[in-house]
Amino acid sequence: MYDKLYRNLLLPFFDGVLKGRQSVAHWHRAEETQWLSREQLEELQFTALRQLLIHASTTCPYYGDLWKSLSLDASSLSSPEDFQRWPLITRETIRQHRLMMRTTSAVKRMSKATGGSSGEPLQFDLDSGSNDRRTAMMWRGYNWAGGGPGTRQLYVWGTALRSVPAWKRLKMDLHHRFDNHLVLSCFEFTPDKMRRHFERMNGYGADVIVAYTNPLYEFARYLQREGLQPVSPKSIIVGAEKLHAFQRELIEQVFQAPVFETYGSREFMLIGAECDKHCGLHLSMENLFVEILNDDGSPTTPGCEGNVVVTDLFNYGMPFIRYVNGDRAIAGYDLCSCGRGLPLLKQVVGRQLDTLDTPDGRKIPGEFFPHLIKDFPAIRRFQVIQETIEQITLKLVVDCGQLTVVDRENLLNAIHECTGTVVDVRLQFVEDIPLTKAGKLKVVVHAV
Repeated sequence: MYDKLYRNLLLPFFDGVLKGRQSVAHWHRAEETQWLSREQLEELQFTALRQLLIHASTTCPYYGDLWKSLSLDASSLSSPEDFQRWPLITRETIRQHRLMMRTTSAVKRMSKATGGSSGEPLQFDLDSGSNDRRTAMMWRGYNWAGGGPGTRQLYVWGTALRSVPAWKRLKMDLHHRFDNHLVLSCFEFTPDKMRRHFERMNGYGADVIVAYTNPLYEFARYLQREGLQPVSPKSIIVGAEKLHAFQRELIEQVFQAPVFETYGSREFMLIGAECDKHCGLHLSMENLFVEILNDDGSPTTPGCEGNVVVTDLFNYGMPFIRYVNGDRAIAGYDLCSCGRGLPLLKQVVGRQLDTLDTPDGRKIPGEFFPHLIKDFPAIRRFQVIQETIEQITLKLVVDCGQLTVVDRENLLNAIHECTGTVVDVRLQFVEDIPLTKAGKLKVVVHAV
């Protein structure tokens, strides 16, 4: 009953009238466009891509100067294949040129930050119109799993890592209640709290569980080990980390509900999500242009693994154009038997973050550290190493003199709130952190 009231009256009024957003309108449109043919969707996508390039070349100094030096004319873009001539950008590109990448046109921007599974924190910008569109894509993707706006959802998710003022916490609680959500912090999963989370979960009776992959998997293992039977939701949506087949199998066995994998990032929100056919991840192609490329920049063949490269078609505030996000995926783009024209990404790989253990039985998800460190702009790269169960070393590459004594104390206090004081946390400042042979930075190393 509440979900219908929320979708048809409360959300449109709050989002559209009070906040002046277009998220609901974009969501309704996306529910229609997903059924267009592949050709129709590709035409919409290419039109948006061409308009974005023209905007960036004329209003964003970084892109305009760079493309001019390479003799690239946005107005002459003739096909998606022609787009391969445009240069790639990385996190380092944004760090060095963020201000010059912003548009000079009158677009309202908002600042965002991400810790990222690559271990390199990033600050960036987007405009409010882009934020509305990406929210709509999240609603549509979650709706495939029965978790659309207004449904009764329980989140096993990251929460605020620092002390939050009482007024702000009240505001957050009211917002969660309005959205029909209950949030359990996955950063506090001690055995005692797991039991408490189990009791709260069963008392809440969620239609859908939305969770970080590894914490939910560890929770499922705990419930199985203790012989506890959770109330089964209609479905489970997992994200933030790669879902492996053995994890899906155990989670579905324990919770007696189907698992839907999603793939996203702070920079773009939902990039892809499973429908009920579970044949791969439908890409949010109305919003994003996703490429899977070899290390030399050429497109991979279907079924082969490559680097994920994303272009946000509607972030006019600070365009992300051919952004190498540090993830690896297997190309596919086949059609799904569900009938949607949206292409399928076969599989995302390389997003697994290790889970750390503590002497008192806590399970600390690797996602905790990117979630925390994104709030410390001076930290350029980091790596967490656990060589014994009592000791964690946090390697940091920082901007010279920018991480203050207060910052260090806040960082250590936040970590100890999660790990407990029995764990010795050491900060090690280094010049660089070497990448793996695959060219990736392993954020969390569990060497116990």
